[in-house]
Amino acid sequence: MKSSRGFTLIEILAAVAVLAIALAAILSGMARYADNASYIRQKTIALWVAHNRLSEIKMATGWPDTGTSNGKAEMAGQNWKWTETVQTTADDQLRRVDVTVQLDGSEATLAALSGFIGKP
Repeated sequence: MKSSRGFTLIEILAAVAVLAIALAAILSGMARYADNASYIRQKTIALWVAHNRLSEIKMATGWPDTGTSNGKAEMAGQNWKWTETVQTTADDQLRRVDVTVQLDGSEATLAALSGFIGKP
């Protein structure tokens, strides 16, 4: 009787199953990586929008009024909405400004930035 040198059907099916599981895990990891990269990009751009808004307030010639205001900005091909809250502080020569930024159409805050503005 001659012995055959090859793989049996069961061995080939087991190898294909192991390969399929490994590829599924790799694809799942890559999808998570892509989602995280997109989220980090959005958070970074939102922080730039917040920095820009705080810089605009600092560069303004007037003293910011206390209260809350909203606005929109366009950056990196996306529309953003910001909310700023100006508050008094214990020092009457200083005001606190809190800026939050969301992607337009979303309620999730992607960036929050605080700063202090001295009286001109």
